[in-house]
Amino acid sequence: MKPEQEDLDGFIDETQASQSNIVFPNTVRNARGVDAFLWKGSPSPTLVQRMAAWLFGLLFIAMALLFVGLYFQEGDTKFWWPLLLVAALLCFLGLKIFRNGFPRH
Repeated sequence: MKPEQEDLDGFIDETQASQSNIVFPNTVRNARGVDAFLWKGSPSPTLVQRMAAWLFGLLFIAMALLFVGLYFQEGDTKFWWPLLLVAALLCFLGLKIFRNGFPRH
């Protein structure tokens, strides 16, 4: 085989290996890893993982504050408890995800 052909075959193999995470079975595996990190955390998260956890956590906390704002804006409503229940659940989820952005000892 010619050296050019070997280089081309190596390039094709390397490209296929680097792009394998965008096809079906590998996307599920990657998503599962992200979900596990956000829910369980990591002993030593990378900077990108930490920033993503902080942003997602703050997003959920902001949504909780929006539900609390809806509660106060509506004032006297019969269905006040679902708004506060959703706000409490979103706040809990946001705090849990935000906390996972910090390294564990």
